[in-house]
Amino acid sequence: MELNKINSLVELFFKKYKENKELKNQLFLKWLKTSNDVFFTWEQVKDKICLLSDYLTERLSKGDRCVLLSENRPEWLIADIAIMNAGGVTVPLFTTYSEKDYEYIINDCKPKICIVSNHIQFQKIKKFISSKTKVISFENFNKKIESIENIFEKKLKQVSSNISNSYNSEIIRKDLACIIYTSGTTGNPKGVMLSHGGILSNCEGAREILDTLTKDQSPVFLTWLPLSHSYEHTVQYVQITLGAKVFYAESLEKLLPNMSIAKPTIMTAVPRFYQNLYSKI
Repeated sequence: MELNKINSLVELFFKKYKENKELKNQLFLKWLKTSNDVFFTWEQVKDKICLLSDYLTERLSKGDRCVLLSENRPEWLIADIAIMNAGGVTVPLFTTYSEKDYEYIINDCKPKICIVSNHIQFQKIKKFISSKTKVISFENFNKKIESIENIFEKKLKQVSSNISNSYNSEIIRKDLACIIYTSGTTGNPKGVMLSHGGILSNCEGAREILDTLTKDQSPVFLTWLPLSHSYEHTVQYVQITLGAKVFYAESLEKLLPNMSIAKPTIMTAVPRFYQNLYSKI
């Protein structure tokens, strides 16, 4: 795959899925908090992206902001690609933001849709969401909030199990992929606007390094940095580029036992992690 000819992060996923028939039934995403037999294949991830993006397309116009507040889990990546495929812009929120930051960011980006993982995350932003904003959840916890599993079931009935492999081909490199807000330690959070082309360029650079390490096998990643972080957000698409198998850690505290289960060949980290590790040693 020639990354410099790929127009969007959405196209990256679908081209990778289509170019390698062996990938379709290969294990792709696993959240270590779930039971051992819950593992998403590339085919399942593709189907869920298509079903969710169909639902979002009916509610989003091009450029509409869509908040995503969740811990690391397979649905995070599925939602991110589905939002972009529907023409929207993902606004990831850290699960550790202060109440003041949540209020500021939601008022600033004015999301058309808010996607939350569960009741805990919803409570953090509940009072800041406009009554006109559509809320969707990963877990079924409120009858007034539609869960993505319900969306999948309804959409499957409409398409009669014949899920399309097509994607939004109108997205170009200069289009906005996401807005990632800074931590706000020096005032109000600043929304950093990241384009499809910018993230794809980073993927190109990463692949140049990683190809030499992974040419004989598909790499295994253990992801523990927040996907709402600009670094790990980009790593998702590096993982797709490499056709990797991805495990999501339960938490930082369980990183060591999770490593023994996932047996990763690659892990990503930030300097602070190594500083903490050094001080403990």
